[in-house]
Amino acid sequence: MLEPTGRPFSTGEEAVARVAADPFWSVVRRRHPDLDVVVLPATAAARPTADEVGVLHEVDPANEAARVESVAVDLWTVLVDEDPDEVATRRTAGRARGTVRVETTVRLAGVDPTAGVAVVGRAEDALVRDGWHVLTPPDGMPRALAGRGEGLAREELQLVHDPAAARLVLRLRSADARPPDLEEQA
Repeated sequence: MLEPTGRPFSTGEEAVARVAADPFWSVVRRRHPDLDVVVLPATAAARPTADEVGVLHEVDPANEAARVESVAVDLWTVLVDEDPDEVATRRTAGRARGTVRVETTVRLAGVDPTAGVAVVGRAEDALVRDGWHVLTPPDGMPRALAGRGEGLAREELQLVHDPAAARLVLRLRSADARPPDLEEQA
């Protein structure tokens, strides 16, 4: 592939050569000769701050972790007939700067393929009754993807059966929240 020259271009032989050498854009150009392909340089997207997006509530990380874990385990109990092998909760960065999310993952190994598919199949009705918006893609690994709330206040849930690994995994992510100001606690 050609190395950038440092000067901008919009048309001409250099642009045509770069598009022709690119593994993705060359195929797009070949399949759609009627389209003009314009490739812009990559730029980093700025993450908004909590103030910019209006995250107003603060949570105590320990209390939020306990709450999310409890919700995940309760959902697991409703959906799966067996106790999990593992329940792991961790805190992650939120989608906006200055926010956090809590994520709980519940796992069970040794799941029979038929039983795993049945769990995912039952999940849609149970989750909808509980106020979740659910998507169960018809192809790929058996899975249910769900969410409730909007924007940064949205909770997300994934229930996936991996037949090759004979594993069932439920992952619940909390809404974005502000952690308490650590300076105030000192």
